[in-house]
Amino acid sequence: MSHLDRRTFLWGLLGLAGAQLGCGAPGTATPTVGPLPFDRRRAWGYLLRQVAFGPRVPGTAPHSRCRDFLLRELRATLGSASPQAFSFQGVQMCNILSQYHGGGEDHVLLCAHWDTRPRADNERDPDRRRLPIPGANDGASGVAVLLEIAHALQVLRPPIRVSFALFDGEDWGPDEASMYLGSRHYASTLPQGRPSWGVLLDMVGDRALRIPREGFSEEMARAVNDRVWAAARLAGHGDVFVEERGASILDDHLPLLRRGIPVVDVIDFDYPHWHTLRDDPSACSPHSLEVVGRTVLAALTFEL
Repeated sequence: MSHLDRRTFLWGLLGLAGAQLGCGAPGTATPTVGPLPFDRRRAWGYLLRQVAFGPRVPGTAPHSRCRDFLLRELRATLGSASPQAFSFQGVQMCNILSQYHGGGEDHVLLCAHWDTRPRADNERDPDRRRLPIPGANDGASGVAVLLEIAHALQVLRPPIRVSFALFDGEDWGPDEASMYLGSRHYASTLPQGRPSWGVLLDMVGDRALRIPREGFSEEMARAVNDRVWAAARLAGHGDVFVEERGASILDDHLPLLRRGIPVVDVIDFDYPHWHTLRDDPSACSPHSLEVVGRTVLAALTFEL
């Protein structure tokens, strides 16, 4: 998107959203925006619907039913969506791809993983470790936010192109060789016209949400991190997107970073229910989904 296109769109969006100034001391007010069209109730419904299928472990019936649901939802919202099938050690997996076409030059990737871990490694009881996790936060939360962002883009109509990628097989294996399988496949098949930058959402539903700057993102995509954190301040969520460096996480952004696409990982890894059977909706919050969704929308639509 050109600077002129962005500036024209910005002023239109300010009128739609009811832009306002923060109430700090004179001369120190922080610009903020009013309500962006992110429906947290619908996003929460998307999280609950995914969990209701059961653990979305590749090769299982709940996984297949959830795949079909996600394809239907994206087709209904954006007009089209396609499966990107691949396999790993004989197990069939499937990325889910869609696009919002608003014109303009900017091409942004929004992504999350939709599979769930086949074993609850962090359960204290060894017998329970063999069970698959519900994956409300680690799996459903990022997807729920992206599904609602797709709706919001149809309202805002920003002059950009947004690719949506829901990755399979992120949580499959016990080691890095069998992790983030879907993003590896996606990165290896990227055609010409690939995204210029992107945002990965992972574990963004925690009730006590607090998101630092993920380590690899800071090292390899600092400008995009700066953009997202500036958007969080603009959206009034600087208390959640904190200005400190977090851990370096092995996640779906790494294959994309290695292909030269600056994709940042928005993740709250300080989550006590990670890879346990307690990763269920009771540990998550609709408000957290809204905070992240509004921040991503601000990053997409404002000249920062």
